[in-house]
Parts: sequence; structure tokens; C-alpha cells
Amino acid sequence: MSPVKSVRPLRRDAAANRARVLVAAADVFHEQGLNAGLEDVARRAGVGVGTVYRRFPHREALLEALLADLLETYQLEAATALSLPGGQGLASYMRAVGEVQATPRGCALRAWSSPAVQDARLQLHAQMQALLEDATAHGACRQDATVADLVGILVALRGIRDTTTTSVAVDWRRHLEICLAGLRP
Repeated sequence: MSPVKSVRPLRRDAAANRARVLVAAADVFHEQGLNAGLEDVARRAGVGVGTVYRRFPHREALLEALLADLLETYQLEAATALSLPGGQGLASYMRAVGEVQATPRGCALRAWSSPAVQDARLQLHAQMQALLEDATAHGACRQDATVADLVGILVALRGIRDTTTTSVAVDWRRHLEICLAGLRP
């Protein structure tokens, strides 16, 4: 049997720096793309580049942390939605995730496909399946709807967010409501 590795919690200042780096990275990746330099992330976070590299030795590690945090948020939203009565959880969940996705996150679409967060994504899919089953049992969702349908809707919503400009006003919320109407029996 292998020894259990203990993980020390971060000091308060280190945890605060990590959080600032993640927020800055989401903004920088949104503005500059996923090839943005970690130096830009450090500058935006107000920390030294060494602080970034100490926690995230390379860009992929930083992206994986962003994706893991994002999926954890989605899982928390799903858990909250599962507590709603009468099959209301599915629509509530889709709206909540839509709101999260509407914030600047340069790597949000990767949450649905990155192998680095596959386990978290599978857990989320199980929660989404439970939301679908509850909504279906209460007559709030068509029988043939799948988790893949929900993921497709969320990916499309993020695409709307990422590709529309101020000259072409497209309201992702309106599109979500059209999709939710299509999910009803």
C-alpha cells in the first residue's frame, strides 16, 4: 500500500494570491487568447511572476486550475438546483450556468472537452442527468432530452457570448429561453 500524501492548506496570503492569479488569468485569457503570457497574468494580478510560476509551473497548469474551479462552480449550481421542487431545477441550473459563462473566461469552452478535468466533468454530467430525470418526472422536460443536449445548449450560449459584438446585439438569455422552451414536452 502506498503512503497517503497529505496536502497542506495554503497560507491565507498564498490562497489570496492564488485567487487573484485565477481571476487575472480568466481576464487575460479572455482578452488576449490562451497563448497570453504568464507575465501578463502576474501583472494583472499584482503579484510577481515567480508567484504565478510557483503555483502554476506552466500555462496548462493554470488553465487546468481555471477549468477545475469553473466545473466546481457548475457542480455547486447543480447541487443547489437539485434541491428545487417540482422539476424546476433543470431550468434554474441552465440559467445559473449561463450567467457564469457570460463572465469573461477565456477558457470556458474547454471545460466541456478538456481531458484534464474529465473526472469533474463526469460528476457534473451525473448531476445534470439527475436534473433531467427530475424535470422529466415532473413533466417539465421532454422524454428524449439528454445531457449531450444540455451541454450543446451551454456551448452554444458561450459561443454567442464569445462571438457577438456590440453592433450585433444578441441576448444569450433570450436564446436560452428559446432552448428551454424546446426542452419542454
